[in-house]
Amino acid sequence: MIDGLSVLCFAGTYGLALVSDLARFAVRSASRGWMTLGLMALAWTVQTVYLANRAHESGTLPLTTPFESLLVLSWLLGAIGLYLVARAPKAAVGVFVLPVVVGLLAAAGALSNRAAWLDTRGAASFWGTVHGLLLLAGELCSCVAFVTGLMYLIQSRRLKHKRPASRFLPLPSLEQSERVNRAAITLAFPLLTAGLFTGVALVILLRGKSAVQIGWGDPKVISTIAAWLASGVLLHARFRPEMRGRRVMILTLLSFAFMVFTLIGMDLFRLPTAHGRKTAANPPAKSLAGESEAHGGSTS
Repeated sequence: MIDGLSVLCFAGTYGLALVSDLARFAVRSASRGWMTLGLMALAWTVQTVYLANRAHESGTLPLTTPFESLLVLSWLLGAIGLYLVARAPKAAVGVFVLPVVVGLLAAAGALSNRAAWLDTRGAASFWGTVHGLLLLAGELCSCVAFVTGLMYLIQSRRLKHKRPASRFLPLPSLEQSERVNRAAITLAFPLLTAGLFTGVALVILLRGKSAVQIGWGDPKVISTIAAWLASGVLLHARFRPEMRGRRVMILTLLSFAFMVFTLIGMDLFRLPTAHGRKTAANPPAKSLAGESEAHGGSTS
């Protein structure tokens, strides 16, 4: 109950920041921009305090449940959005970043009662956390790629139809959006790859040593591999001259959809998966594998 109220507090403040930024379509005032920035800073500060307190109480990084992983992902994306809004207050960055942040927090709230992925003891737990951190970083890059891809497509459509630049929705140039998109895609794939292989290694390590086994046909495993392949296809397309521009941005949106389903869809739709399922009783701490669940990360 307390977790839900806390999330509602800073999610609502992010929501107010989004409303303030959307008000640019009706209100042209410098005070509106400062209000958006102030609300984002307040929401991010409250979220930071909440995550720090949660980490202090648990004695570990807040990445052991779907709820915590989504909170950290939204917190990191919120920090990027806050920086961009502060750097370019007239640009409509918040219109694109804030809906993703609020969406992640809404998903976190929906998954707040899900069990932990990880028993926080032992070396296997450490590698599970590394697995989660790598995937989290890759997911963050995917979010940035999605936001910049969306801005690119809107700006490209405006230029294609020879429409004048909107005073109410100023966007970065195509070159700026493409540059950030390229960097995010280039970083996302190796991070997701490292996270995926760390997870595979943990599955192999715990095979036969845990009451709950994750098979290669597990829906979570299949969806994670599919998301990884989509990221690989996107990276390949990113560096093909004939695929640059709108085609890459559309692929960026599709790759993001794969990532969202893997990150949130499996848990929201409660598809049958052994990933993250707790054993009925943990065995005595006699072995590396017996001390921990396989995964402590955000998607696989």
